[in-house]
Amino acid sequence: MSRYDPLSSLVWFSLALFICIESSRLPLGSFRDPGPGFWPLGAGIILGLLSAINYGQSRLGKSEQVLETWYSKDRWKKLILILVSLLGYAICLEIFGFLTSTFLLLVFLFRCIEPQKWIWVTGGSAIASFTSYAVFELWLKVQLPKGIWGF
Repeated sequence: MSRYDPLSSLVWFSLALFICIESSRLPLGSFRDPGPGFWPLGAGIILGLLSAINYGQSRLGKSEQVLETWYSKDRWKKLILILVSLLGYAICLEIFGFLTSTFLLLVFLFRCIEPQKWIWVTGGSAIASFTSYAVFELWLKVQLPKGIWGF
């Protein structure tokens, strides 16, 4: 348990309170027809509840001990690899298109960041790529980059 947990929980609770107050100024609408303030209010309430739970756990001493620091060398290496891969994804998206770029990004992440077996890497990447393509391109009619192959 960190000595900063109670303080950070109070900061997050204050932010949640601010979000709830500001979103209540917008029309909330109804559950079937939500207004622009409905989702921010819900997010503020959830954030407030989670920060209150974290505050209670930190004051009672029931927070889990973190065995590895967040700034270990291995985690920094993975963070840099992820950021570089996302930059490469952004660059290749227009060139190779959504499907190919997303598939290659997921293959890299599944294989290099958290090593998996190749069957899971290729299958999971293909399923995730095609599912997201189907949802955004076919169902929601969002224009995704086609790339040099036209798909």
